[in-house]
Amino acid sequence: MTAINPLDDAPLSRFHKKLALFSSGGPFLDGYVLSIIGVAMVQFADQWSLSSVEQGLVGASSLIGILLGAYAGGWLTDKFGREILFTIDLVAIIVFSVAQFFVQDVVWLIILRLLIGMAVGADYPIATSLLTEFTPRKYLGPFLGAFVAMWFVGAAAAYVVGEFLARTGHEDAWRWMLASAAVPATLIGLARVGTPGSPP
Repeated sequence: MTAINPLDDAPLSRFHKKLALFSSGGPFLDGYVLSIIGVAMVQFADQWSLSSVEQGLVGASSLIGILLGAYAGGWLTDKFGREILFTIDLVAIIVFSVAQFFVQDVVWLIILRLLIGMAVGADYPIATSLLTEFTPRKYLGPFLGAFVAMWFVGAAAAYVVGEFLARTGHEDAWRWMLASAAVPATLIGLARVGTPGSPP
């Protein structure tokens, strides 16, 4: 016999809306991180005289990191708890994004992009599990749809920011582009503080 979850038929509250918004920060950052590199690479690829292989590795490193992070995220969550990891993964994104501003060679950039991807990937199993457990059944479909759509919002934001910074004409504009991911990550991380790890 299937257990009845009282949260399934609960009325939609302000908490549910906030949780949906904060949870969607993961796919937003995913779209932002994966898209901003395309704008930035137009500038630094020439500065560093990168080969096509090096450009490919820079572009793919975050994707590889997301795959690894999504796999490890579940294990880390079981070990340390969702309440902690839900914020810590964003702290990692902030630190590694800012570190990109100071990077001096392509190897370190690839490593940092890999680590950022892992932090983004780790957020997915945490955010989706919290969203599905807390959200009333009636609103779960629309909330998950919005969750996925936030990737495209993040990608669009990245191109807007990248284009704005590129138009400054500064030779280090690409550094600001890559570090800019720390801004939304900080806002989302602060908003997430105090989010419960599981339903009561």
